[in-house]
Amino acid sequence: MDNPSLISYEREYYVIKGKYWGLGSGEIYDEHGEVIGKMQRKIMSLRSVITVTEVDGRPLFTVSKKLVSLRTSYDIKDNNDRLLGRTKKKVFSFLRPKMWMEEENGRLLLNANGSYAGWNFTIIDRPGALIAEVKKADALRDVFLKGILDFSDTYVLKIIDPSFDKRRLLGLVLAIDSSVHQQKRRSHR
Repeated sequence: MDNPSLISYEREYYVIKGKYWGLGSGEIYDEHGEVIGKMQRKIMSLRSVITVTEVDGRPLFTVSKKLVSLRTSYDIKDNNDRLLGRTKKKVFSFLRPKMWMEEENGRLLLNANGSYAGWNFTIIDRPGALIAEVKKADALRDVFLKGILDFSDTYVLKIIDPSFDKRRLLGLVLAIDSSVHQQKRRSHR
């Protein structure tokens, strides 16, 4: 198979690079710098819908903000509009952000525990096994520039358990950016 799917079993690394996140374009790269997927945010949407596609434009899943929720929450849905997971952010977790993902029935799927300022996250499943790691590749820019000229974010997702649904993991990274880092950018303006 020359060009495996964005969510293929054999993929272990993703570099998620947003271009002008507020406007919504972005690309997903493999560890060799090849574009393997794309992201597009609906600009005129209250729910901040992000569609993730294969390079050829075939949709794989969406990430959208829940409008009515006690805490910041995002739904990750497959291309048939079925819920893959719902993320929620712990309300009082500013220095070390915490998020989790649930199934539709509320059963816990994943925990995402952030390091200082939420630059890095470990993602563990309900039994406590490490599933993936997320690193914000441009964290130093955020320290020194404090949002000035902050037009893109880059995340590196390292998959530890290749059997876990990559759509859920990629969706969680997009939810982390939207609920942790975009809030920080808005507060620095």
